[in-house]
Amino acid sequence: MYKRTIKYGLISILCSTVLSSCIIQQVADKFIRDEYPGDRPPHVIADAGGKPASENWIKVNPYDLPPSGHLEGQVKHADDGLPYGLPCEFSDILVSPYEPHYQLDYRNSKVGDKVWDPYTRKPFYVPRFMTIN
Repeated sequence: MYKRTIKYGLISILCSTVLSSCIIQQVADKFIRDEYPGDRPPHVIADAGGKPASENWIKVNPYDLPPSGHLEGQVKHADDGLPYGLPCEFSDILVSPYEPHYQLDYRNSKVGDKVWDPYTRKPFYVPRFMTIN
């Protein structure tokens, strides 16, 4: 009887370990984002008292424009009407809420910071991402 209890106990520990590692891997696959491949996209421009901290604007390539309604309904707005950036599959990268929805590097910015899109020259907020970085 004692050996059977130990046997079933070891089997249950082994099964729970295997199952928990599978669950942990699924959670990791879902929430941990990849590093951006190659050169990083342009950095967002910090806000300095309601104005952009620099004038490093970038020209939009007209051939990069997405089909209309590309991110329709996904952009959330703050109480003051400014939109939040959108999550991306890459670490420290977000998608601009403004068309053409370029990916932007937001390192050195915190959640809730007002930043500027270097392409459209419009402000938005860095969102809270539900991911583990």
